[in-house]
Amino acid sequence: MFEAIHGSAPRMMREGRGQYADPCSMLRAAVMLLSHIGKQAEADKLERALDICMYEEKKLKITGRADGATCEDFGNYVMETLTTL
Repeated sequence: MFEAIHGSAPRMMREGRGQYADPCSMLRAAVMLLSHIGKQAEADKLERALDICMYEEKKLKITGRADGATCEDFGNYVMETLTTL
């Protein structure tokens, strides 16, 4: 089973903050899934993009609130980073 460790963020949804949910756990689960189904090169590439976005460049910050990036903004940042790898 491959899932986000935080679940589906129901509290954030109830509080109207769903757009600020952190997609990183779901994307890390996708890395594990890709590896499991034999797509190691793709898994490595996604993992590298996440490391760049989360730990190295850190152009966007996820706070879970309006003072941080939205899930969509961060997802787009990861996708843009993927295209450079």
